[in-house]
Amino acid sequence: MQNNFADRIKRQLPPELVDFLQLAGEVAGSLDQQLYLVGGVVRDLLLERENVDVDLVAEGDSIKLAEKLASLKKGKVIAHSRFNTAKIRWEKWSVDIAAARNESYDKPGALPKVQSSDIRTDLIRRDFTINAMAVALDPPNYGKIIDPFGGQDDLSQKSVRVLHNNSFVDDATRIWRAVRYEQRLDFVIEPHTLELLKKDLDYLDSVSGNRIRHELDLCLEEDKPEKALLRANELGIMRKIHPSLRADGWAGMK
Repeated sequence: MQNNFADRIKRQLPPELVDFLQLAGEVAGSLDQQLYLVGGVVRDLLLERENVDVDLVAEGDSIKLAEKLASLKKGKVIAHSRFNTAKIRWEKWSVDIAAARNESYDKPGALPKVQSSDIRTDLIRRDFTINAMAVALDPPNYGKIIDPFGGQDDLSQKSVRVLHNNSFVDDATRIWRAVRYEQRLDFVIEPHTLELLKKDLDYLDSVSGNRIRHELDLCLEEDKPEKALLRANELGIMRKIHPSLRADGWAGMK
């Protein structure tokens, strides 16, 4: 199990992003904030897969931090105060920064209500253990991995696992994401998660058409979209969109 990410970050990410992460950690410290690299980029660094889609989580005011970093990089900030999130753009790069938060749902499929929290609470609201890891960026702890839910173990076992039993109820688009990650990474949806997925298929009806369309678009953007579509068909997900919608032999034809 890996304990420090500093060398891996330097080896696998472009120098411009490595420099930015070090700067971001220092600036966050000057604002009395803790800052973390989170999500898919952490997963893909561990898998040695290319990924420059950088997401950061701050324990504090993420918009204030983003504005400070943008001024230093002569970039621009797009802020969303409702969710305390921001995107920094400079040169050819962009980075998302969000405040660590807790989410609650009034009903299945609803947009979450957001409250400030710490990094561990922020990680537990995520979709799967393999996406619920973080790397500290503050100078004293730079490169330290935070993995409270066994994401590294599930990576080594090639398993897609939810973090809690209501995961698909809270957000049924995670059903599509489970299939995408399984097929993209050549992993397996582990048995309990698969049981929950099948049980909660009806909650796809709680998701708006626009969000379902977005998930389909993401499937079609995969390197091998036919794999995800065929798996979705096998699990009965396609029929939940429309009874006549299916993926069969034609999806794998070239």
